[in-house]
Amino acid sequence: MKKKTILIVACVVVAILLVAVGIVGYGFMNDARIKAARSITQIDEGLYTMTYEGDYGFDTFLQQGGASSDAAMAQYITNFIMQGFGAPNAQPDTTAEMGCSTFVVHNEHGILFGRNFDFPAVQKAMIVKARPDNGYASISTACLDFMGMPAEWQPDGDIPSRMAAITALYLPLDGINEMGLCVSDLVAGDEEETHQSTDRPDLTTTSAVRLLLDKASNVHEAIELLRNHDMNTSIGTSHHLAIADATGASVVVEYIGGEMFVTPVEIVTNHYLTPGEKCGIGNELSHERYATIAHMSSVLPYKTSPQRVMEVLRAVSYSEYTHWSIVFDTEVCEAQYVWKCGFDKKKHIFGIFE
Repeated sequence: MKKKTILIVACVVVAILLVAVGIVGYGFMNDARIKAARSITQIDEGLYTMTYEGDYGFDTFLQQGGASSDAAMAQYITNFIMQGFGAPNAQPDTTAEMGCSTFVVHNEHGILFGRNFDFPAVQKAMIVKARPDNGYASISTACLDFMGMPAEWQPDGDIPSRMAAITALYLPLDGINEMGLCVSDLVAGDEEETHQSTDRPDLTTTSAVRLLLDKASNVHEAIELLRNHDMNTSIGTSHHLAIADATGASVVVEYIGGEMFVTPVEIVTNHYLTPGEKCGIGNELSHERYATIAHMSSVLPYKTSPQRVMEVLRAVSYSEYTHWSIVFDTEVCEAQYVWKCGFDKKKHIFGIFE
């Protein structure tokens, strides 16, 4: 896995939150944001959950043109959560090796979508159950370390700390919605960032994942939504999106030379899959993981189980890099999580309709 320099814009600053909460007080205890903040619970060391029911400003975000950078998205999130008080100002960076793997297994009544998130030195993540007023309910995962908060920050601490954690709504790296649409963001094969520039609304990679979870019921709708927005990636690397739905449709969306390409595939790791001159570009470990998944998934029985899919994820995991492994089950709209390679421990299971 290549070395990458990651520039991550902090979405919230605790000091600003303290000031703002002091201004608005606790008069909004029935507000959706406060309810979400109070719902935050730690379920494993460094792993948290949150449920948000109601408007979290995403429609307004899209209507005002979206955001063409992490910094612009951070500004919008801070203003929405903070009622206009304060703005983000931290820009931490790290040097990191990155991976990730996804694959699809077909079942009688849908698919199982497996996903490993590989990244070094991740300490905190959040599983977010979102039930927006104008969109599909979903379960997604956010890496809280990408917020740029101090190491001692506890998402389930005081009200200001909890308010900061609401930012996770806009930072999903993968998820499933109530229609069975599954999506995952992965690093692709080189350092090409994408910065499309038309009159369409702008998206970052994480806001693109949120868009698809909120608004797309299947792969076709997901593709059309992405075509109607400008993509803007960051962190000094290329990205691609693995997307699948309950009908069994499965694609990877890649951006090459500023153009969007869609390729039907069932396995995605960290090399380009679009036919052409970039196809196959990526690191050696990416190809090895791809081959392992292809072999192991090909011999799974048709009516396989999430446990068998987890076995494949285990085979391509890294003890020092794989921070969460998920199986999304579109038949029951459920997500099974393994945290920090704890494959022999009890899994964390969440249903969208619970």
